[in-house]
Amino acid sequence: MRAHHPSAKDGIIVRRATPLLITGLATLLLLVSCSEELPQSELDRFISQIEAMPREAAIDTLHQLAGQAGQDQAFAQYQLGNIHYSAAVDSARMRGWNDEYAKAFLDSAQHWFEAAVATDSTFVEAYVNLGALWDDRADMMAVRRQREERIATAREMYERALALRPHDEKARCNLGSLYKRRNDFERAMQEYMTVLEHDPRSALAHYNLAILFATQKIYREAITEFELAVKYDPEGDIGERSRENIEIIRDLLESQEAEARKPS
Repeated sequence: MRAHHPSAKDGIIVRRATPLLITGLATLLLLVSCSEELPQSELDRFISQIEAMPREAAIDTLHQLAGQAGQDQAFAQYQLGNIHYSAAVDSARMRGWNDEYAKAFLDSAQHWFEAAVATDSTFVEAYVNLGALWDDRADMMAVRRQREERIATAREMYERALALRPHDEKARCNLGSLYKRRNDFERAMQEYMTVLEHDPRSALAHYNLAILFATQKIYREAITEFELAVKYDPEGDIGERSRENIEIIRDLLESQEAEARKPS
């Protein structure tokens, strides 16, 4: 299944790094790696056609379609948002979210995502990416009140997506990650488990659940969940990152066991 995310390559957008693990998923929101090919949606087909074009032709086509009423208008606005969001993420990776280029690209991404939901108020993917965008804005320097407002807006966008599609994997996992970063582990787990109740093969939910366990130093359970993520996404980015994290945790456990065996 094609991932609806702003990254130029099909991969996981890592929001934060910790001393132990590659942390939870963007939000992204922004991706889903699937072990089985599913029928493409209209949005999938639209993105495939755009991505098959030379870049300049694709950008020109998107701008033309974004200004014309029709079936593809919201899709074009959404994809323009993805392009600017990808540029924002790339800039933030190098210089952080307070970088002026990252802020400018994020402003443009917000403009196009908001245009997409104004054109189509049922556009779930656009709401999910708006949530991720506001989640990223919460990482920018600001007074506490502003950060709280940004987090609240991110949550609102995820909830709008879930009101339209209650079992949307990315929206629910992103909402869970938002709760996790606020140390509300119970609500985070509830979101991930809701995904798994609907789809026990969700690599994304297993990955996020593993991160949640690792955050609480429940390492054996974390390994189990990472192994399930590998099982259901063996060739994808989630599986790859899960394997990396399994090795990190096992090395940590071996180090702890070796330390415990030393004579006092």
